[in-house]
Amino acid sequence: MEVSLFTRYLKVIAQDSTGQGHADTVLYRFIENEHLQREATATELRRLKVFGKTYLKCAWFNAGEGEERYLRIFSQNLSGDGTPEIVHLHFREGPVIVYKAAAQDLDNDGGLELILASDVDNDGRSDRTDRSRVTALVKQFLKVGW
Repeated sequence: MEVSLFTRYLKVIAQDSTGQGHADTVLYRFIENEHLQREATATELRRLKVFGKTYLKCAWFNAGEGEERYLRIFSQNLSGDGTPEIVHLHFREGPVIVYKAAAQDLDNDGGLELILASDVDNDGRSDRTDRSRVTALVKQFLKVGW
């Protein structure tokens, strides 16, 4: 069993259930203390619609109904004031973190001053587009309030 240092996270799973080479389903699992708290699909939670569209642009999906590839996104409140200063994105394949990204609010004013991103959209380049996708995912995640 995998041990998580962070007790709450959102697990996002995209699937190509039709076999047409692109994801057509997005599952959202809200996890706390390694237990499923609730689950929703993009059609059930309007707040996650923009998040799902951005996530699909990352091309990190499973063939069929597989669940090996997923995004684990979580925040840290380093100051202890109840507001997240860092949001981490771990693109995983099973237990392995394939690549990471993060956004940090350096001065705890609610803005994201530092974006660290690798090639999150799998186009072979780590560029401004990747940083934009990370920023969009983080902002939508923070709106959900998990």
